[in-house]
Amino acid sequence: MIQRIQTLWLLLSTACAALFIYLPVYKGIFLNGTWQAVSISEYLFLLSGATVSGCIGLITIFLFKKRKAQKRLIILNILLTIGVFVAQYYLIEIFKKDIGIIQGDWEMTAILPLFILVFHVFAYRGIAADEKLLSSADRMR
Repeated sequence: MIQRIQTLWLLLSTACAALFIYLPVYKGIFLNGTWQAVSISEYLFLLSGATVSGCIGLITIFLFKKRKAQKRLIILNILLTIGVFVAQYYLIEIFKKDIGIIQGDWEMTAILPLFILVFHVFAYRGIAADEKLLSSADRMR
């Protein structure tokens, strides 16, 4: 149901999760001058976490008649996204030490989980506003 603003927020979070899977999050330079880009698709934990996060966001859109279930799924997705964000940082730090990168830069796509979090918070607030509107309408009857 596209009329509701939380649907747009959930679509944006799903799009961010898809971009997060395919785009590199770190680029490092080796001693010999070559560089290597690292994406989360190289790490099974991060790949599965981002995929599940995107799928939960997409499924949540179609549960528009079950607002409590939507809110629970959004909270679950927020926790999952925080876990993916923290794991991403630690796995890249381990990657830098193991491979022997002398210099590296985080890519802009590394902050996409923050956008996913923000979009889910906005969607949660939209669902809460819908519940408040419906309860006030029920009181008037």
